[in-house]
Amino acid sequence: MSESPSLGFILADYVAPTIGCILSTLTFSAPIKSLLMAIKSGSLGSLNCTPWVFMTGNTIGWLAYSFITLDLFVFFANAPGLLISIWLNTGAMKLQYYEELVKRSSAENRSRD
Repeated sequence: MSESPSLGFILADYVAPTIGCILSTLTFSAPIKSLLMAIKSGSLGSLNCTPWVFMTGNTIGWLAYSFITLDLFVFFANAPGLLISIWLNTGAMKLQYYEELVKRSSAENRSRD
């Protein structure tokens, strides 16, 4: 007859990592509202996008580790973060390009006048 796992084992090996995955995804999704407001205004303003680049690198590193160790909890804690950080960085790049485009077009309009 096999022995059933203890409550401590279940909490440590399944419940805590699942809660960690949820908290990790919530942490990665924190800047979404800021980017959506910036997109709505059409400008990054004083929004600091530098951490988003490091977020991408961080999640890539942890995903590589999850493949090496075959740890699904590490994978599922970081896979949504990678997708979110790619979306954040892409949105920031689009806004930076848009701001540059507006500057150039206004400079061209002034030079024509």
